[in-house]
Amino acid sequence: MSAGIPKEQLALEDQLNGIVSQGDQLLRGGNAPDAIKQYQIAVDLVQKQPLLAEREYWVLKKLARGYMQANQANDAIPIYAKLFDAKKRDCESESAAVANCADAQYDLGVAEMGGGDLSGALALLQEADSRYAKAERLSSVSHEFAMIQHKNQGQIKLLIAVALFQTGKTPDALKTVEAAISELTRVQSDETLLVGIRDDAARSLQQAQTILARLKSTQ
Repeated sequence: MSAGIPKEQLALEDQLNGIVSQGDQLLRGGNAPDAIKQYQIAVDLVQKQPLLAEREYWVLKKLARGYMQANQANDAIPIYAKLFDAKKRDCESESAAVANCADAQYDLGVAEMGGGDLSGALALLQEADSRYAKAERLSSVSHEFAMIQHKNQGQIKLLIAVALFQTGKTPDALKTVEAAISELTRVQSDETLLVGIRDDAARSLQQAQTILARLKSTQ
């Protein structure tokens, strides 16, 4: 045993990590179909081995991401729906754990957008935005965590704006992008944050400016 973990479980963990690592490498190389096959093998292993039960959420999320990169949103949707159900207990949390619910809603909303259900996606993304805001308010320990939630709000508003525009609500889309720009600018300019967080906000800020220009050109 190592750190209280049985040898059998350690061997299974190593086997699982190897399978998923191969999938990750294939996905980075642009080979989503073969990556999906690896992730499916990983899901089968987890579901057959009780000692790996706690890894199921992680592996399913990998598989859903593979489907999204393969432009198979309709295959990803039921997986993300299952993962969202697993986080439902966090949705009404009065702690920063509400961010876990928001993350799951975000993933499902993006998948539904990819699958063409704009109204369903919009509802999920707007709820996730509100929950990221709640997580930020409830984060009394870490300024960095709070600002990551602020960044999440800015990034999700870009998707909301696209959905609003595609459903014919251009004025609302413009307001939403402008709000996103304000939120992302605040994160990008916060020099107390790690560079990676600020850089991520900066990339999204560039996307926001592009979306804003395109929306204005349609008026």
